[in-house]
Amino acid sequence: MTPEAHHRHALSTARPRRVLVFAATLTGATFLLELWGAHRSGSVALLSDAAHVFMDFGGLLFSYFAVTLAERPASDRRTFGLHRLEVLAAVANGLLVSGVALGIAWKSLHRFHGPAALPGTGWMMGLGLAGLAANIAVAAALHGPSRTDVNLRGSFLHVASDALASVGVVAAGALIAATGWRAVDPLVGLMIAALILGSALPLLRESLNLLLEGVPAGLHLSEVTEALQSLPGVRRVEDVHVWGLCSHLVSLSARVILDPARMAEQPRTLSALQTLLRDRFSIGHSTLQLESAEPDDRP
Repeated sequence: MTPEAHHRHALSTARPRRVLVFAATLTGATFLLELWGAHRSGSVALLSDAAHVFMDFGGLLFSYFAVTLAERPASDRRTFGLHRLEVLAAVANGLLVSGVALGIAWKSLHRFHGPAALPGTGWMMGLGLAGLAANIAVAAALHGPSRTDVNLRGSFLHVASDALASVGVVAAGALIAATGWRAVDPLVGLMIAALILGSALPLLRESLNLLLEGVPAGLHLSEVTEALQSLPGVRRVEDVHVWGLCSHLVSLSARVILDPARMAEQPRTLSALQTLLRDRFSIGHSTLQLESAEPDDRP
């Protein structure tokens, strides 16, 4: 990565860092509040939600350090810098969210066999609402940056899943207090677990694809190849490889076979190819080997 590109990326991560600091601070305060409320009320559900919030807090801190380390410049040993840490953070977040979902499902199924009394439903609902308000504020702050950053998307999913858990705590507490129907607690838990897994699995699929140097989501190798071959003077494009270093840094390498008459215009052709890749496909780093077609080579 050139110094100019690295500088642009550092500027682009300044806002995500501020958002993550805000999110981690509010989430940490929510954890302490719910932990105190769980001790005061004796509610196992509220204690579980506090543990979930603590996982969110850890995930947000992990995302912050990943974004910060990714800003370090490239070196002789790490020529692409530490951008891959963003993907590793996304994988860790996706696995953690999936583990939380499975834990919620297991606990919900266990309660079907012998649901325990849930004392302090007033505390349970009140602190559940407070946690929900905090989660909504954090999710709103993370939503915009998470659209283009797979690492921040993991943090957003953490907070969104905890918001669902808070809704479940409030709903279960209200229904138990009003009707005495305790089975609503495990039913809500199973619904929350299904929703969390439905969001976490696509994140894991995308981040693991990046780790395996697959073609990033939204790009199609055939479309990129056809676009390159449509430029004047290009006979064909071979050995095309496209991979993502992280969610917003995509690389490409390829052999480009040119008409022999166009070989004298290599600088202009190379510039046109790189401009097309950057403007149409957001591929900012490309390595293109330009070769002349053999006299008997047909398009």
